[in-house]
Amino acid sequence: MHAMPVPPPDATSPPGAVPSAADPTAPATGPPSRLALSRHLGVDACDGVWWPRTTDLGIEVPLLDVAVQERLYARIARIGYERGPWDDAPSRVHTSLGITHLDWFEHSRYPDHIMLSLTNYQRLVLTVLPPGTDGDAARATLESAV
Repeated sequence: MHAMPVPPPDATSPPGAVPSAADPTAPATGPPSRLALSRHLGVDACDGVWWPRTTDLGIEVPLLDVAVQERLYARIARIGYERGPWDDAPSRVHTSLGITHLDWFEHSRYPDHIMLSLTNYQRLVLTVLPPGTDGDAARATLESAV
């Protein structure tokens, strides 16, 4: 299996544009993903913290995919997550960078974590802060992850 190339940005789309989950061909803009990655990936049990705005992975995954690609130059090929805290999600989400496959677990030892498999074969484990987390507490957690 080869890493998928990242297509060049579309000159007609605004920066950070991502397609909506309902219509993957229509560009949609959104706020940047609230993601903090460790400086030393793969050293600790967790590689960073993600604070999504909603529990809808169809909305959140395209933003996360762009954020990961901007930082690590690889996009998300697959996400593993515990189903409980999230709204029902499709098995794949179209993002501005490609398709991300979603796999859920009914019960996980760490329900507040997601696992990312990237196109460069790197794996990341992120702690997920619930969308309703107090802003000050969430920002402190994001800062401590770096």
